[in-house]
Amino acid sequence: MDWQNPSPMATTKTLRDLVFRPDAAAAEPLYVQLARALTEAIRSGRIAIGSRLPSERDYARAAGLSRTTVTAAYQELKALGLLRGYVGRGAVVIADDPDRAAAGAIAWTQLASRRAPRPLAAGAGTAPGLISFSDGWLHPSLVPQASLSTAAARLMQGSELLSRAAPLCGLPVLREALVGALRAGGVKATTEEVLVTSGAQQGLNVLARALLAPGDTVLCETPTWYGAVRAFRAAGAEVVGIGMDHEGVDPDALEDALIRTRPKFVYLMPGFQCPTGRLLSLARRRRILQIGGRHRTPIVESHVYGELAFGERLPSLKSLDTAGIVIHQGSASKAISPALRLGWLVAPAAAQELFVAAKTSLDLSTPSLTQAILAAFMATGEYARHLTAFRSALRGRRDALIAALAQHCPELRYARPEGGLYLWVRLPRRLAARDFEAAAAAAGVAVRNGDVFQVDAGVSDHIRLCYAAPPLDEIVPGVQRMARALRSALHHQRQSEGPASALASV
Repeated sequence: MDWQNPSPMATTKTLRDLVFRPDAAAAEPLYVQLARALTEAIRSGRIAIGSRLPSERDYARAAGLSRTTVTAAYQELKALGLLRGYVGRGAVVIADDPDRAAAGAIAWTQLASRRAPRPLAAGAGTAPGLISFSDGWLHPSLVPQASLSTAAARLMQGSELLSRAAPLCGLPVLREALVGALRAGGVKATTEEVLVTSGAQQGLNVLARALLAPGDTVLCETPTWYGAVRAFRAAGAEVVGIGMDHEGVDPDALEDALIRTRPKFVYLMPGFQCPTGRLLSLARRRRILQIGGRHRTPIVESHVYGELAFGERLPSLKSLDTAGIVIHQGSASKAISPALRLGWLVAPAAAQELFVAAKTSLDLSTPSLTQAILAAFMATGEYARHLTAFRSALRGRRDALIAALAQHCPELRYARPEGGLYLWVRLPRRLAARDFEAAAAAAGVAVRNGDVFQVDAGVSDHIRLCYAAPPLDEIVPGVQRMARALRSALHHQRQSEGPASALASV
């Protein structure tokens, strides 16, 4: 029985017929005796789950007990997880066994914050035999395991690293290494302008907590990384999406939205954007910086894929910024290893003060060991050598995926990305991405439907494929499974549209 939709009230006669006989000689109080009698009645089924008990006043009057005794007995049952009180409905029996009551004693979904994001639909990414293009992780062959393991083993021998937490802003040695890498990319930064975070997602939560309040607005591309949208909305902000074309976000549409919404900041992914893989052109980068400066609006540049160019790399927004409006976000997860869970925010010192204060409410320190491993990895020159090999391997995987799609799924449409991890694929007309995702899972291959990346919760006709995730030798078999799923989905689509088409022609 659904205890949130209870059955009619258990009558006072039912409760009186429980043959509760107070024992005046017992050491335990009267309310405990009554609670035990009610518990036994519930466990035996004489009072069913879902029953609504009479009010304390009514039951006390009918059973010849004091109201205080009945109230205390009801409280005991609530503490055991057998009973729950509802405003306007009284006390309802919600379980029949104190040992199992904890699982259902609290209606957790009713306690959720009004701003809490809805859970994402669970994927089939761990099903046995599944080939996954779904999640944006790296196949183990792409991770510099030997270099990271060597650095970790050497660092584990030091007692100081293992006995202290890192400073809130990050290990000085890592911040210095990051400043060196940033300067190599044209970003002039000091260690005071770098805040190390526990992954890029924590960086987004820091930004949201530091800068946003209910009623604020954030502008971003659409589609975009859903983790950013969820972080901003959890802070109470409205997120407004700006459309893109093959060169990235449209500057004119962006400026129109700036004038119309007066946002707190703009969130962009200029380099190989997730999920589309698009690259914001140099001309648009300069134009967007001009627009942001003119309207005095900060721009958050997510650069987590910016280093993964297969050819010439465009300068980051931060390196082109002369007005001090860009907050630069980086990550080790997409270029080195997701297990490190390290990211960083680069911003003017005045902004960093806000971010540091916000980070203290999320954690007191990003783990020292992973920071030290990354710092050692970067200091030896391994990072630069790794990036060269990594980009080459990603490019080969992209080409293998595109060649397989051209052979087995010619109905699909996409633009060839010049970097990053993803291929943004358009499905045949009127085929919904969520339907194809389900058909693909049934065929043994996981894809990510485009709905989750839509800022406006619209229905997408695109899927995102990550060519970095599966084993290289499973890319072709995975596409072959997608081809079977595509034929199946199109067949079901034609069947569902058949009667409607016939009626339309009458």
